[in-house]
Amino acid sequence: MKSNIFIFLIIVALFFSCESALGPNEIGGDTNITLTQVGNEFGFSVAGSFSKAFNNVIDSIIIIKNDNGIITLKGIFVTSRENLKQLDTLFGTHNLPENIKHQFVDYYLDRFDAHIDTSNSDNWLLNFESKLKVTSEGIQDFFHSNGDISKPFTIVKYSSNVGDKYEFTTKEGKKIVREVVQKNPTEDWELVFWRVKTIRVEEKLDDDPLFDKITYIANHKFGLVGIILNKKDGTVISSTVIPWALL
Repeated sequence: MKSNIFIFLIIVALFFSCESALGPNEIGGDTNITLTQVGNEFGFSVAGSFSKAFNNVIDSIIIIKNDNGIITLKGIFVTSRENLKQLDTLFGTHNLPENIKHQFVDYYLDRFDAHIDTSNSDNWLLNFESKLKVTSEGIQDFFHSNGDISKPFTIVKYSSNVGDKYEFTTKEGKKIVREVVQKNPTEDWELVFWRVKTIRVEEKLDDDPLFDKITYIANHKFGLVGIILNKKDGTVISSTVIPWALL
């Protein structure tokens, strides 16, 4: 069973890690923006060979609270065991030993504080809650501080330029770096009906069992509009985050 749960958790990774908030890790701006109103819902779509299988996942990601820019997202994903087997094959993880998959499951469950209900094989349910700080100036998360909102880590600051870095040191002393690698002056990203200008931020995933790198793709109006994951085997998984309330 855990081999299928492992693939389910990757779905959470697609939609989406101790120091004080200083320098690049400090964002201000307006916290009362259209993007972050309570009740706003987000979706995602995945490109390429993964699209059909991911289209069989029912997703609901909604803002349930906004406390001065600290938003709480509640995510619910529903799919069948058979569809997870298809994703397992697409990810190339179907041949991994079961004990390795179990380790992967435990890693992702802990990282995303996710919960799974597998009592109905036709409708496996994964849910999680996650906090982000989202303002008119940028986006921060609290994954690496284990949910401590006094220790944010910047995902993107819209005023940043190529080469700028956001750094974070965990309580274990590990330094994590996110770097701005691209800032496009023209519209370069498809967002349903629109093409939007983006800023791209890369993070190396040294400790992740499956992925080498994550690229966050953001727009100053629509927020996080895409995530690109690079697997250790060279596979690239590109997804679009859809802010339905702004479209």
